[in-house]
Amino acid sequence: MKKKLILASIALAGTLAWAQPMGFKHYGHFMHMMHTGETAGQVQLSKLDTASGVWGVGALADLKGEIIQVDGKLLISLGSDAQGKVNPPKSNDSAVLWASAKVHQWLSVKVPSDMSQAQFETFAKEQAKAQKLDLEQPFVFRVSGDYAHLIWHVVTGEKSAGGGHGAHGHGAQGGHGGGHANQQSGMKVFRNPQANGQLIGVYSGAKLEGIVSHQGERFHVHYIDKDMTVSGHVDQYTVRAGATLWLPKN
Repeated sequence: MKKKLILASIALAGTLAWAQPMGFKHYGHFMHMMHTGETAGQVQLSKLDTASGVWGVGALADLKGEIIQVDGKLLISLGSDAQGKVNPPKSNDSAVLWASAKVHQWLSVKVPSDMSQAQFETFAKEQAKAQKLDLEQPFVFRVSGDYAHLIWHVVTGEKSAGGGHGAHGHGAQGGHGGGHANQQSGMKVFRNPQANGQLIGVYSGAKLEGIVSHQGERFHVHYIDKDMTVSGHVDQYTVRAGATLWLPKN
């Protein structure tokens, strides 16, 4: 009975869009999707705010691809594309998961040394705290510069070797960090020993952990190359010294 009540509350949350501080908005629910296997669209992309200054990440309905928003511009990378190329969304495209915020002003911080993913996440939280951002609340951030050991993927919506659909986790805990098999959805994995471009990310805070990020994680990050030609969900990376972390001004 208790499990049914938990799932019911997750299901309710999964159908609603929530407005958060700093204009943060989201649709869908990681945990709900993983528990139920439901991957239906939660919001039409045509209804999302595409004004300048809006940044976001998400996944297409039925886990058929990835979505990124760069300064208002929405781009999708379909799981059917062998290179992870981006295209404008179609009029009927929808997202099963989506998180975004409008940033009016950015604060920049130089990355002082090469940092692994774990080191960078710690650095990002420290810098956000120094800028008076509430780490309990969600916000968007971005990184521009060079990366090493970059591994990213695009979900295909097809059954994986493990069978079934329903998850879009990330990192080692998400089931396909570093190219590990995803038991919920097939995917195309890309490995770049050296890369340049932007990481567009969502920090969930305690409030939205398990909703806009995988349970047990607070970072949901997508990559787009400097020419804005390919994009996908990031599993692993090293941020090179000299890159810039961009945080929203509170």
